[in-house]
Amino acid sequence: MNRPLLLLALWLVGMVPAGMAVDKEVVQLQQSVALLQGMVRELQRSFDEKMAVLRTLLEQSTDRANQVSSGMSSEMSSLQSAVQTSVGNASQKMDNVNSQMQGLQASLEELRARLDKLSQQVSKIESASQTISAMGSLGGGGMGEGAAGAPAPDVLYNTALRDYTSGNYPLSMQEFTDYLRYYSDTPLASNAQFYIGDIYYQQGQFEKAIQEYDKAIEQYPNGNKTAAAQLKKGFALLNLNLRTQGVQELNNLMKRFPNTPEASLAQDKITSLGTETPVPEGGARRTTR
Repeated sequence: MNRPLLLLALWLVGMVPAGMAVDKEVVQLQQSVALLQGMVRELQRSFDEKMAVLRTLLEQSTDRANQVSSGMSSEMSSLQSAVQTSVGNASQKMDNVNSQMQGLQASLEELRARLDKLSQQVSKIESASQTISAMGSLGGGGMGEGAAGAPAPDVLYNTALRDYTSGNYPLSMQEFTDYLRYYSDTPLASNAQFYIGDIYYQQGQFEKAIQEYDKAIEQYPNGNKTAAAQLKKGFALLNLNLRTQGVQELNNLMKRFPNTPEASLAQDKITSLGTETPVPEGGARRTTR
């Protein structure tokens, strides 16, 4: 028996009147002990039930945590797989683009090589033809002084123009200068003179450009590029902040070359400056603002 129960039993015995019979005291003591044992069992049962509930709650919480952890792991795996797939697809596309670019570059280089080879062949044919012609005439005249020792005019001009359009200005300048030295009397001479001025213009050397444009205007008044040279001269003057001279040059162009694309461009430029246009014959002055 537990110590508390024993102490309680002794207390109950002490409370029994001395005059009562011994068997009655024993019966009462036994009843008290039985009552106390019942109370202890009830307390134990209640404690066991609460512990069982706590175990159940703990197991449910553990299961829930495991489910959440498993779900997060699955989602993370799916996300990682999707990212890896996207990266792989992007890498594959980049590889395809690089391959295509390499193929285009190779084709372009091959085309350039063929064009260079064809140009060399044409130059050889033209040189041979020119040499034969020079030998037949025994120096009796060519297209220009020293032309017998120069490339054919079309070859030299086209080569210079190709270098100009590709932005190789130093080489193009030399080639156009050689063209004027050898073939200054050809129809394309004014073109060559214009492009020399335009090379300076493209490089921002407007004063030198004006000098070369003047040569094209004065030496080739009926040339293919005379109107273009006067137009670009006007633009160059405006770029040098010489507004009055620039507008005057553009007005002179419209008078000298009316109904030309260059005249239309000159009119547009004057309009953008808000300057008065020249007085047309039989009309009134018009001011553009």
